[in-house]
Amino acid sequence: MFNYTFHNLSRFVLLFTVFVFTVIGCGSGERPGIKVHYEKVDTPPGALPDVPAELGGEGFTGEGWLTNADYEGIGDPRAVPGGTFTMAIFEFPATLRTIGKDSNSEFIYLIDNLVYESLMGIHSMTMQYVPGLATHWKISEDKQTFWFRLDPRARFADGSRVTTEDVIASWKLRVDEKILAPYSNILWSKFDEPVAESPYIIRVSCKELNWRFFIYFGGMNILPAKYIASGGENYMKEFQFKMPPGSGLYEIEHDKIIKQKVLSLRKRQDYWDKDNPKGKGVGNFDRLKFVVVNDERLMFEKFKKGETDFYQVGRAQWWREECDFDNVKRGLVQKRKIYNDDPQGISGVVFNMRVEPFNDIRMRKAIVHLLNREKLNNELFFKEYTFLDSYFPGGIYENPDNPKYRYDPDLAVKLLAECGWNKRNAEGWLTNAKGQTIELELAYASVGSERIFTVFQEDLKKVGIKLNLKQTQGSTLFKMVNERKFIIHWQSWGGLFFPNPENDVSSWTADVENTNNLAGVKNPEIDSLCKVYNITFDQEERVKIIRRIDRILMDIQPFALAWYAPFHRILYWSKLDAPEYYFTRTGDWRSALSLWWLDPEKEKALEKARKDKSINFPVGETDVMYWPEYNKTHGQQYTIKE
Repeated sequence: MFNYTFHNLSRFVLLFTVFVFTVIGCGSGERPGIKVHYEKVDTPPGALPDVPAELGGEGFTGEGWLTNADYEGIGDPRAVPGGTFTMAIFEFPATLRTIGKDSNSEFIYLIDNLVYESLMGIHSMTMQYVPGLATHWKISEDKQTFWFRLDPRARFADGSRVTTEDVIASWKLRVDEKILAPYSNILWSKFDEPVAESPYIIRVSCKELNWRFFIYFGGMNILPAKYIASGGENYMKEFQFKMPPGSGLYEIEHDKIIKQKVLSLRKRQDYWDKDNPKGKGVGNFDRLKFVVVNDERLMFEKFKKGETDFYQVGRAQWWREECDFDNVKRGLVQKRKIYNDDPQGISGVVFNMRVEPFNDIRMRKAIVHLLNREKLNNELFFKEYTFLDSYFPGGIYENPDNPKYRYDPDLAVKLLAECGWNKRNAEGWLTNAKGQTIELELAYASVGSERIFTVFQEDLKKVGIKLNLKQTQGSTLFKMVNERKFIIHWQSWGGLFFPNPENDVSSWTADVENTNNLAGVKNPEIDSLCKVYNITFDQEERVKIIRRIDRILMDIQPFALAWYAPFHRILYWSKLDAPEYYFTRTGDWRSALSLWWLDPEKEKALEKARKDKSINFPVGETDVMYWPEYNKTHGQQYTIKE
């Protein structure tokens, strides 16, 4: 069935700024299309005839297994299939591989879940497990062995069956060191090699107890063995800008790719689960088109001209001052601020604590007190944002007793003096006993970030610290950060509904390249808490553990934390329609691609109205409070239900 929300517990999603995705050099990009040919296989419907019912074949009853057939679909029954959804992205992705090096970006995560499917998912509203490629599942009493029964109807886009062979190959690829993804190798190596009990029943055991492991394995997207079984090295070479066929509702239009310019996906008309009533109103667009626009202002202007259909407003100033243009007032463009339970991420200045001067906590705290969030929020952001006072913000995991660090240059000067930086040279820069000055470099990819960093630069200069700002390509920045070749760096991370601190702040990730522990956090208490957290099946106890980790991180200060927006600001042309909740309960802008639709009648009317200024459309309410209102009556549910 169409892939439901499966919260990404195994990793944060790496973001540099809104819609800034990583890119590497790929030639001129003028030659359109990539030649890809996958031989179609004509397989008869149903299960393999020689697999008995007790091994998952025809007649399987599910007795003794768990499943969920009673969940509600998340689509709107009013949805109309068809049409193209077009939006802009800031940079072309570094790769189309969904596994391995350079795959850890928001855009690749999006593609991954449109093209491939996992064994099961988590319903975004009820937090119940729901079937995916697997119809049923079982968990051993010791919670360290899992079984999944694959749906015999499932097919990849080339027509081949989805079997346990594909599950095993998908796991093997993730543990292959040649995919150059250390965290993936370590995480998936915590499972023993999966065992095929039949073409439709897979068994996997864990080497250690961890409450997330069932979710991890169930949420592993499955790729076809016949394209990936040759190993990680071949996969890395063969699929840099190609994707093996998936079982999902969409597939990449390889022939329409223009590197650095355009990438699109088309809806599969032969999708194996297209008649499932649970999927009604989901995956409505025939085509999803992404055009690369390397300038934030140009991206906005192209939307206003109607060249794209949807725009996420990243700047508070534009939202307040520029998002009431004529077509918004006339209702041709709709303006929404959507509040929901989307997990909040973090952003701010990350310190490389492995090297001087930020191996000294006093220096880190000094810089924390020099990030003038108050000024930025008041003067640039129109008081739209909420200050980050937590590494797990905006929900039950945030520690309410965390200290609140605010702009305080006097305290910063005192801390700097304690570090030995207590004199100024003739040019006004702080010096130490050796006559050295503090000169930092902050590289950034987005031109729009400069206005923020300039304020930071000025405040550092006031106390005698020199900050050089350097604009660079996203690819260069991505590589530099992953190789830890920075002193300070502005970083944003997507949030997780169920935190995974081991991935991001445990000691073993500190000195390994290509992990999320950019700052190099090493703390024995955090390590111990992570181990306890992994084997704690009680949700309330897990909350207590995360809050303790949160407080330790606030004391360590690996980041000068910035701010977050507890909402999503969007504009869209009125030819699009959406469910009354717009985004899923825990979703973001990606919900639009799977839940919205193009209304043919509205499209015709919009085309006419753009030529005739006497025609207006209804202007909807800006604030969408569907999910906050839902939570008032139903309460927030954070516990996974089997």
